[in-house]
Amino acid sequence: MSDTAQVIILVLSIIVVLVLYTKSKDAESFLLLKLAGYTYIGAFVLDLDGVKLPLGFAVFLLFFRKPKVNADTKQIAAFAGVHILLLGIFIPHIETMIFQRTHHVDIQDTNFYSGSLADELEHLKDYFHMNRNSTELRGLDMVIQEDGTYKYLSFGLAEDTHKGTVNYSIDLSDDRESFEVSRYKVKEDDDYLSNLQFTDAELVLANIDIITPSMFQMEGKEYYQLKTDGIRESYDAKSDSSYKIDTAGKHKVEDNQLPAQTIVAEVCGSKELTETHCPFKCDQNEFFLLDYLPTPN
Repeated sequence: MSDTAQVIILVLSIIVVLVLYTKSKDAESFLLLKLAGYTYIGAFVLDLDGVKLPLGFAVFLLFFRKPKVNADTKQIAAFAGVHILLLGIFIPHIETMIFQRTHHVDIQDTNFYSGSLADELEHLKDYFHMNRNSTELRGLDMVIQEDGTYKYLSFGLAEDTHKGTVNYSIDLSDDRESFEVSRYKVKEDDDYLSNLQFTDAELVLANIDIITPSMFQMEGKEYYQLKTDGIRESYDAKSDSSYKIDTAGKHKVEDNQLPAQTIVAEVCGSKELTETHCPFKCDQNEFFLLDYLPTPN
């Protein structure tokens, strides 16, 4: 249960007890504490592997159902406790629904060449108040036209917070004017990807921003796809299609320059797209090596 839910339940419990106390008809010693006790009994739950049993209310029905003094008030307190119990069950679900709802966040630039993915990230971090937390890129897939206009863009982020990891799924909307963003919380023990070496999202996106139109040019292709999982890895695949990408340009990587620590982005060209804006036939593959760091011999 979240801190907000706990505060709401505590405040409601105090209000219920105080209201019932002021409306009690008969004088009774320690009545305020007794009403608090009846409320607590009504709200007490036994949790058996996620199955919540209203044990407290059952105890009330069996042993405290007919008190001799202020019976109506005490019974109301117990029933109020049951309602507080139900709130405690439903509030977290409501919070989760609100937290996981889809957000529509305006895209800053619909063209890859004139815009910046790093700037899009900063805008998203501002929108979701992520600026003080580190974020990892959990995969990116984009398709652009020859002129740089986005046809498809999807990537994931993992935000590291003091309460665990928050995963973000970010997809370009059908009209390509905004991002559709959904998010969900992951407990540290449940994050099965935590053992992989994902890279800081800002670093990866800043390196992708370096790519210029000339680096993408493939003869006869109208669309280009770039995919990366965002993981820094040791790359030693000897290929005529591996290129180091940096601010100085695009450079073919020779066999004697490997292995290297790098973030691999797979690039291909296509003449046409499917209805889902993915390449119909993706060929002429190249491998862009981002943030390339040679491995010392």
